[in-house]
Amino acid sequence: MVGQLALAATIAALASTHVWAQPQGDPKTRAMAEALTTEGSKQLEAKAYEQALANFLEAYAKVPSPATLLNIGATLRDMGRLADAANTYHRYALDPGADASRVAEVKSLLQRLDDQLTLLTVRVHPPGSEVSIDGGPFIPIGKALLTRVRPGIHLVRARHGEETTEVSLNGFEGERKEVDVTVEAPTSPELDRKLLTTPEHVDGWLITGTQYSSGPGRERRVRAGYGGAEIVARIPAQEDDDDGVTAVLDAGDGSINSGAVAVLRIDGQGRGFAGGFGLAVSRKRLEGELMYLRSELDGAYLGARFRLLTGWLRPYVGGGVPAFVYDYRGADGSMSTKLAVGLRAAAGVEVRVSRHLSVHGDLGYEHFFVPADSGFDDDNFIPTLGVIGRL
Repeated sequence: MVGQLALAATIAALASTHVWAQPQGDPKTRAMAEALTTEGSKQLEAKAYEQALANFLEAYAKVPSPATLLNIGATLRDMGRLADAANTYHRYALDPGADASRVAEVKSLLQRLDDQLTLLTVRVHPPGSEVSIDGGPFIPIGKALLTRVRPGIHLVRARHGEETTEVSLNGFEGERKEVDVTVEAPTSPELDRKLLTTPEHVDGWLITGTQYSSGPGRERRVRAGYGGAEIVARIPAQEDDDDGVTAVLDAGDGSINSGAVAVLRIDGQGRGFAGGFGLAVSRKRLEGELMYLRSELDGAYLGARFRLLTGWLRPYVGGGVPAFVYDYRGADGSMSTKLAVGLRAAAGVEVRVSRHLSVHGDLGYEHFFVPADSGFDDDNFIPTLGVIGRL
């Protein structure tokens, strides 16, 4: 119990200082990384661990500051992911830019974490094979992969070219486990060339299971739950800083929040206006809309828009299906209620006013499929102006 309290105190001390140790990259990238780190620290204090981790990982992908690794390690420890935390501290200890006064402290912490974990070495034959642990991404390695895993049963897969094999193992606390994995595969000139660029020894970092998705280089993305959707790194909208850099609402993956939408439809021939309100449901750059429309007629609109940019200025293209209920007079003079259904194409721009509010306007053309004698105009030029309140 005393040892666990000391371990927690050490982690808290390491995470308590959020400094920017490596001023790398252009000013805009550095400003974004700093903003991500600041917001991640706030999320960590609020115990929103997955959001904090998403922010720290995005900050590290943009600017690989060793100090950010300490934030990542502390967050993973608080989440109970000791193996991932230990691999992160190992990465910090190996970073040439790490604070020399803290490396010894981190190594001591790492040794105490290793007493609770299995230190796994996977050796592959032939060299240059790829290894996956517990359903994680395949990692190309020259000869050996070193990583920490939780005690228990694990599945190691290896592949070389088209051939694959797998090995299961059981690790115990504080054990150093080594496993040899052989893939019965012929070599080829292409695989030989790949081997020339593959590190002989690889230290695994956030590679096990499906809690993360991996990209090239330093990129790691947090997933919600076990294998769920990616959690987007976010920062609040900010004013220009001293360097004249504006931090945007999203971290660069194109995600925008859902919300409520209200529009004013303007008849292109100057005959009047129509109002509408409804919901806007976003998925990264794509947003769907469902609205009730009202002028002298009742109607509805189901559509979508795709944003070409996702900063404060968001040009977009869109389309959808408008529909209106109208009165139809037959040849015999009888009246009936009909539904006019059409197609809409539009292009416009959205301007972000604040984190929760944006305005937009577009130019649209609509064609309705109605009888020639309906009295309902089948072709219409309909610009719109709108407001979107986002969560």
